[in-house]
Amino acid sequence: MTKTDDVLLELNRSAANYVKKVHPFQYKNKTFRLIDNYIASPYMKCDVCGHYPTVEVSVIESDNGEMLRVGNECINRLTEKTIADEFRSFRRKRENVITNRNYIDQLQLILNAQDRKDPSFNIPDKDVENLKVMLEQMYNGLNPTTRQEQIADCYMCIKTTA
Repeated sequence: MTKTDDVLLELNRSAANYVKKVHPFQYKNKTFRLIDNYIASPYMKCDVCGHYPTVEVSVIESDNGEMLRVGNECINRLTEKTIADEFRSFRRKRENVITNRNYIDQLQLILNAQDRKDPSFNIPDKDVENLKVMLEQMYNGLNPTTRQEQIADCYMCIKTTA
C-alpha cells in the first residue's frame, strides 16, 4: 500500500466518523440519522422538498427503517448543521490527494531514504523541512505551492535518474 492509499484511507475514515457524530434529528415527527452522502449519477429528486436536480445527496434513515434521499439545503436545515459544506470539503481534499498522488508517494520514498542516511541522497536540511511541510499540506488535502513543486520536482528527477 502506498502513502497516498494510507492518506485516502484515513480521509475516508474521518468522513465515516463525521457521519456517526451527526446527532439524530426530527423530521415529520420521526427520528432520523444521517447514514451516507454521495454525488448522484444520474441526478435525483430531493425526497423532502422535491428539488430537481439534486447532485449532492445525503441519505437519512428513520428509526423504523424509512430511507430518504435529500439535497444540501434540506440536510443542512434538518440537522441545523453545515453537512453539505463538510462533505464538499471532504471531496475537495480527496480530489487534491489523488491529484498529488505522485508527489506524495515519491517524496515519502525520498524522505525515507534521507532518514536512513542513504548515500545516494544528500538533501540540505532546509529542503528536507520544506519537503516535509509540503507532504503534510498534501496529507491534509491542500495543493503544493509552485515553489514547493519546483523543489520536489528537482529531487524527484534526481531520484529517478540515480
